[in-house]
Amino acid sequence: MKRVAKLSLMVFGGMAMNSIAVAADGQAAAEGSSLSASPEVVFGQGITDTLVTSWIISLAIILLMRWLVGAKPTMIPRPGQAVTETVLGGLQSIMEPIVGAKAFGHIFPLLFGYFIFILLQNWSGLLPGIGSILHRVGDSYLGILRPVNSDLNATLAMALISLVAWMYLSIKHVGISGLYGHIFGNKAEKNGIPGFMYGFLFVIFFGVGLIECISIIFRGVSLSFRLYGNVFGGDNLLHNMYTFSEFLTNGGFVKTELFRTASNVLGGGANLIAFVVKYLGYLLPLPFYFLEILVGLIQAFVFTLLVAVYVGLIVKHDDEQHHINLE
Repeated sequence: MKRVAKLSLMVFGGMAMNSIAVAADGQAAAEGSSLSASPEVVFGQGITDTLVTSWIISLAIILLMRWLVGAKPTMIPRPGQAVTETVLGGLQSIMEPIVGAKAFGHIFPLLFGYFIFILLQNWSGLLPGIGSILHRVGDSYLGILRPVNSDLNATLAMALISLVAWMYLSIKHVGISGLYGHIFGNKAEKNGIPGFMYGFLFVIFFGVGLIECISIIFRGVSLSFRLYGNVFGGDNLLHNMYTFSEFLTNGGFVKTELFRTASNVLGGGANLIAFVVKYLGYLLPLPFYFLEILVGLIQAFVFTLLVAVYVGLIVKHDDEQHHINLE
């Protein structure tokens, strides 16, 4: 576990140092960490800041897995391998009952990949250099690196992949007829209602199927916008905290009407308050770092869980129906 502890110490230590460094150089931090609604092209044709970050984080994931597990897994796991297997086992225990045993082996690599990729991409905005390494373009400076999930193009791409995987697994496990029956089929028991009513229900369930098709299309929209909105909003929250931190550390508090009022009431005691507020400004972004750690974890889990639920709604339902018919 020493390797994992060292890695955690390096990450959290780097985050703390990044927070203090950004507060110390507030103006550059504010310019570098500010996000526009769309990614910026920083190199060549079409190479954006989010694309560069995705390459770096993807390479980091490969190297991290190799470092934790080693060249070949062993029967008696090393500490890094034990951590990896614990994460895999935890996700398996959550996802397998949702997806069902029938499709779990096919969908789990995608689910695990989504979880790790989205989690580390969400947390990438907290690392030193993301948003603060600048690249001169004309008369302005742009950040070379930006959290990937703050780019709607990236989240839409992941949502599209999940929909394609859903379609493939649905056809693979229940067939085209089974998929059609799940969406448009008559769900009523034929022996339980009169024949004319059963025929009329075909029209009703076909209309419900059309609504279900719209719902399926909007799954991709909801998946992408939920992830994008949370990451984009979180990064802008950090930017605002950096700006406010720069305001405090550069003595902006002493120029406010509040401080002048406090000086009239407290006299010399107001100077002590100004001193404390100034140096607390260096630590101001830290609580929001930990908030973003939590939000990043939750959003990675929610995205992965919803993909599993969408697959399980058809595949597991068909599997359960098959067992009922056998009984």
